Amino acid sequence: MYDAVHLFAKALHDLDTSQQIDIHPLSCDTQDTWPHGYSLINYMKIVEMRGLTDVIKFDHQGFRSDFVLDIVELGPQGLRKSGTWNSTSGVNFTRTYGEQQKEIVEILQNKTLIVTTILSAPYCMRKDSAEKLTGNSQFEGYAIDLIHEISKILGFNYTIRLAPDGRYGSHNKETGEWDGMIKELLEQRADLAIADLTITFDREQVVDFTMPFMNLGISVLYRKPVKQPPNLFSFLSPLSLDVWIYMATAYLGVSVLLFILAR
Repeated sequence: MYDAVHLFAKALHDLDTSQQIDIHPLSCDTQDTWPHGYSLINYMKIVEMRGLTDVIKFDHQGFRSDFVLDIVELGPQGLRKSGTWNSTSGVNFTRTYGEQQKEIVEILQNKTLIVTTILSAPYCMRKDSAEKLTGNSQFEGYAIDLIHEISKILGFNYTIRLAPDGRYGSHNKETGEWDGMIKELLEQRADLAIADLTITFDREQVVDFTMPFMNLGISVLYRKPVKQPPNLFSFLSPLSLDVWIYMATAYLGVSVLLFILAR
């Protein structure tokens, strides 16, 4: 914004020194234009100056060229530079994937996350035990094993809590509220959810999904078409019946005409 105002002020000042500028009020109700407007725009296209965002330069269409944008991201210590962008080479990330992963591990280290889920075999089930189990030890299943392995890799602790209503999460269009695990996430009573939760358009509008950890292979089946034997008159297929009739009529007409001329 500063560079834009600075460029406009410089162009207006230089235009005023090169020619007499008449300032008169314009009305939005009429189609009158400022006579020096095109001169001001053309000057701003050809001017080249240095501002807070480096060199300010425009192409013939008025788009800025030859500039570099810094890509910043929010980290634990505030905003920091993670890459650059320019019109020639595009995006160039300066932080490596290993550095990003290391930072994620440092952020999650020794933190306790609340994991919401529902009872749904074989993903999450209660253990059959003669003893009274409490905490995470009372659950077993694929989802439980998965979050346990992830916690060992990233070094965080977790507490499993079942969704109070035992629902996955559906949207009530009349009240605008969610239920189930989605509600637990939206109301910040849980940090993440792990279950056989289907990715839908409505859910993606309010929560983020990771890459699916299981593909059920559901697909649509249809009857395989049977190859038909070739027809005796299949050579006529490239052209429609009308075209063949027109060609036959033209052939007969030309033959009769040539016969008459030959006589």
